Amino acid sequence: MNVKEHAWQRLSGKQVDDTTLRLSAGGCSFTYRRLKPGALLLTITGDDTGQFGAATIDEVNAEFERFGTLKLFVDTHQASGPSTAVMEAWTAYFAANRKKLKGVTILVNAESKLLHLTIKIVKHLSNTGGLLQIIDDAKAFHESVARER
Repeated sequence: MNVKEHAWQRLSGKQVDDTTLRLSAGGCSFTYRRLKPGALLLTITGDDTGQFGAATIDEVNAEFERFGTLKLFVDTHQASGPSTAVMEAWTAYFAANRKKLKGVTILVNAESKLLHLTIKIVKHLSNTGGLLQIIDDAKAFHESVARER
């Protein structure tokens, strides 16, 4: 049994429609919406303490496998922040896959100083430079997402 199969046994997954998948576990959810081939919107709500195992990153990786490159938009305005282990996993993933990424834009609630700092650390440690953008302007974020549809 691979990690993804194991993770799916511990969490709830629901195909919302042809372009949307929602994973939920322990008061947290990850909703993946394909905007177009190679562009993905990931909306995170709640507190990711590692309850998903590798499933959250596996879903992003599946988009790479389908389309070769990826422009990723992450809406964290309703997230409270990842655990250290989760932060380290995303840091390693971004570092290992930065050549496949066309861009990563992360919306952070302006009031969430801890989450903003956490994502800045991920950006620095993953060596993604200008590839990873952190913004706190929800309107600008949603306009960027709309341009990808």
